[in-house]
Amino acid sequence: MQNPIEDIDLNSSQEDSSREGIFLRLLSSSYNDIYYSVLAIVGNRTETEDVIQDVCILLWQKFDDFDTETDFRKWACAFAFNLSKAYVRKQRRRRGFGLSDDILGTISRMQSAGGELFELRRELLQNCLKKLSRKDQQFLLECHGRRSSPVKFAQRERIPVATAYTRLSRLRKVLHDCISRAMKGE
Repeated sequence: MQNPIEDIDLNSSQEDSSREGIFLRLLSSSYNDIYYSVLAIVGNRTETEDVIQDVCILLWQKFDDFDTETDFRKWACAFAFNLSKAYVRKQRRRRGFGLSDDILGTISRMQSAGGELFELRRELLQNCLKKLSRKDQQFLLECHGRRSSPVKFAQRERIPVATAYTRLSRLRKVLHDCISRAMKGE
């Protein structure tokens, strides 16, 4: 799934503080969450694209009502959920079958909770990464970079590939344990 909003230059040298610029930045940063909340309800990528267009239009129309002190992602996902539910209801009437509103609500709550858990784990990961040595941080960055891998690292450093993978596995376990301890409140 491609975020069509990413094609717009949101990081120009002058920060666009216009209403449109603010809206586009908020929409771009929340687009994936909005998309997947619609997909969770609609269940079909092609139909999801249609609903997403309607969601974006509605969000823009209602943007004046948005309280900037609140979470745009949650606000937008609420609109997306309601439009998705209405779309599914309409399709259910047309086709004669579909998911009930209770099931759609449960799916939405699960998707929302999953997103919040993911966000929490991402924040904990950032904190755990800071606890690693500079050398280990650099190694992880190199192994998980866009154009890098443990194999390329091993070749460049002239070490066995197995050694690089062992080190990567050890660091992943350290991070997993750190996140798990933080989740338990230790």
